Amino acid sequence: MRRTLALVLSLALLAGCGGDDDQDKEPAAGAAAVATPTPGTLDLWVGGNFAGATPGTPYREWLDAQVERFKQGNSGSDVKLTLLSTDNEQVAAKLQAAFQARKPPDMMLFYSGGYTTPYEAQLLPLNEYFDATPGLFDSLSGMDLSCKDLDCKGGENPIIAVPQDFGTYGLFYNKAMFKKAGVEAPLESWDDLLAACNALKGTGVTPITFGDRDGYSTDNWITLMFGSTFEEGDAARVNAGELPYADPKVVGPLQQLVELREAGCVNEDASTRENFDANADFTSKKSAMVLMYPAVIPDFKDKLGKDLGIMPLPPSGDGPLAGRSVGNAFYNWVIAKGSDNPGLAWEFIKLASDKEAGGQLLSILGTPPAVKGVDTSLIEDEFVQFFVDAAADPAMPVLDSVIPVPVALTFYKQLQQAFAGKASPQEAMEELDKQLPSLQAGG
Repeated sequence: MRRTLALVLSLALLAGCGGDDDQDKEPAAGAAAVATPTPGTLDLWVGGNFAGATPGTPYREWLDAQVERFKQGNSGSDVKLTLLSTDNEQVAAKLQAAFQARKPPDMMLFYSGGYTTPYEAQLLPLNEYFDATPGLFDSLSGMDLSCKDLDCKGGENPIIAVPQDFGTYGLFYNKAMFKKAGVEAPLESWDDLLAACNALKGTGVTPITFGDRDGYSTDNWITLMFGSTFEEGDAARVNAGELPYADPKVVGPLQQLVELREAGCVNEDASTRENFDANADFTSKKSAMVLMYPAVIPDFKDKLGKDLGIMPLPPSGDGPLAGRSVGNAFYNWVIAKGSDNPGLAWEFIKLASDKEAGGQLLSILGTPPAVKGVDTSLIEDEFVQFFVDAAADPAMPVLDSVIPVPVALTFYKQLQQAFAGKASPQEAMEELDKQLPSLQAGG
C-alpha cells in the first residue's frame, strides 16, 4: 500500500475538518437511519489498482459489469465513474478538497484498514444499513479492517466500509529456470530458498526480482514472513505499541532478507528499482522468482505461458502461525456522509458485494472476493486457485494494512534503509521505535 507524506498531512487536515459551523450542521441523510433510495446518478470514485480501470482493462470490465447490473435493477439510475490518480499525493488533495467543500462523491472504492479509518469522520456509519440487510455481515470475510479500531466486535463497533476482496502475495517462479538449475518446487523451507538461490545463480540468472526503491518489496516479503514469527494477536500488539518494532519477531525476518541480498540472491539494483517496474526482469526471463499479488496473473501468463508457476513463500521460522497465509481485504467500499443519495449508494454496494460480483472478481481479475460461497467452478487455473486457497485460512492481516499511515511511511523508509545496507535491521527498527510516539501523535 503506497502512502506519502502529503497523504499524511491531508489526512490530518481532514480529521480536523469541521469546526464550530459543523456543530450546527444537520446530520447527513442516512447518518442515523437507513435512507430510502431514489433514482439518480451516483458518483463513484475508485483508487488503488482500480485507478487504472481504463476502457479495455480487466478492472474496467469488472466495474462496468457491476454498473450494468445496477442499471438493470434500478430503472432510471446510473453510475458516473471517476478514476483517481495512482499518485496518492494527488488523491489526498482531491479528497481533501471534496470533503472541505462538502462535495464528496456518493461512494468510493479504495484501500482498507489504515487508509480508510483516518476518513472515519467523513464517512457514513453503516451499522443500520447492515442491520437492514440480514445475512450480509456474516456473508463477508475480512470485516474487521472496515470497522472502527479495526475490530467490528461482531457488528457492535461502528462499521465504516464494506470489504471487496482478499489480498495477499504469491511467489511466482519460472518453471524452465527451476528445471535447468535442478530446483524442485514448491520450496519447503527458508534453507530451500537459499539453496535454490545458489543453484539459480549457477545458471547465470538472477534468482529473485526485487524493487525496493520505496521499501515496498521488503515490506511485501517481511509481512508474509511475520506469519512465521508472530503469534496470534501480535499484529494488533505492534499497532498498539505493546510489541516493539525492535523485537526479534520483527528484526529477525528483516535480517534474513538482508542476508538474501548479501548472498547475491536479488538484482543488483534492487534498492533503487521501483517495485512494479522490477517485474519486467521476471517477465523478460532475466530472473526466476518474484513476489506479487493476483492482479499480475494475466500479464505473467501472457509473457511466460507454460513456464509460469506459483507457490507460497516458504516458512522463515517455526512460530505457531507458520505455514498459514497472511492477508486481508485490500479494498473496501465507503459512502460519504455528504452523499445526496446514500440509500441508492447502498443498493449499488450490496450488488457489488454479492456472489455474482464475487464470481466476476474471480473470473475477470483472478482475485478472491470478500463474499463467501462463490461458485468454485469459476476458478480457471492454478494461479487463481492459489489465492483462493490463501483466502480460506489467513493467520493474520498484512501489517501495513493495520498500522497508521504515518507509522507505515516511516516503516517503509526504515525497511529500505536496512535492506540497502545503510543501517542494520536492529538500528532501523530501533529508529522507528524512537519516532513512534511522535508519529502516533501525528507529529
